[in-house]
Amino acid sequence: MQFSALSATLIESELFGHKKGAFTGAAEHRTGWLEVCPPLGTVFLDEIGETETAVQVKLLRVLQTRTFQRVGDTQDRQFQGKIVAATNRSLAEAMQAGRFRSDLYYRLCSDVIETPSLAAQLRDAPEELGHLLRFLGRRIAGDEEAEAVAQETEAWITKHLGADYPWPGNVRELEQCLRNVMIRGRYSPPRPASGGMRDELASAFLGGAWTVEETVRRYCTLVFVQTGSYQETARRLGIDWRTVKEKIDRALLEQLTGHDVARREKT
Repeated sequence: MQFSALSATLIESELFGHKKGAFTGAAEHRTGWLEVCPPLGTVFLDEIGETETAVQVKLLRVLQTRTFQRVGDTQDRQFQGKIVAATNRSLAEAMQAGRFRSDLYYRLCSDVIETPSLAAQLRDAPEELGHLLRFLGRRIAGDEEAEAVAQETEAWITKHLGADYPWPGNVRELEQCLRNVMIRGRYSPPRPASGGMRDELASAFLGGAWTVEETVRRYCTLVFVQTGSYQETARRLGIDWRTVKEKIDRALLEQLTGHDVARREKT
């Protein structure tokens, strides 16, 4: 069941069922998924992070007492199955912002499975890119064309996006990349309207797209842009100024400052 596609009233009706006349349009009794679910069965709740607070309270009761009531009814009914929930949002941030109940979270999180992002998977196993592209190619272009489409797309990605591309849209974005390369011969990732290079760096950093060495080089460069001095950068970072000079990424420095590197550097 996908929460983001339904209103709170429909979510409650789908989950708990409703009594005839409970709300406008409730022309007959309805049995909800919790009631239909057999003992030891599973109700899957997709995008749990989108759930409104009123529904969260009722779900918490189900998990605590194993009972629920149909909308508009007062009779307790038993739930004997399991609940599996999924989300692509940070529930920690949602709890901090008051959008998700912490007591519900701790009832749900008895066993947590985190799926790594596409960028993380490719960083650990770069060969998976070809496998994924062939899988998507078979689904989109058919068995006969899959290999050629996958090879063309992989070659385009290697040349134009590189191994460090963070794939913010995960596999859905990879699929669109393959479709675009197959049809237009290129793919244009969406770019933010503002923020420029700094936002791109932040996105790559948060997406885990850099090695330790790349992270050190870029961070040294960012601090150097603020200070304009090897010595002050070294003082802030707690390292020798010669190490700072060695680690500066010259190309990134020119992109960030718009000036010639030689004029920018100071000792």
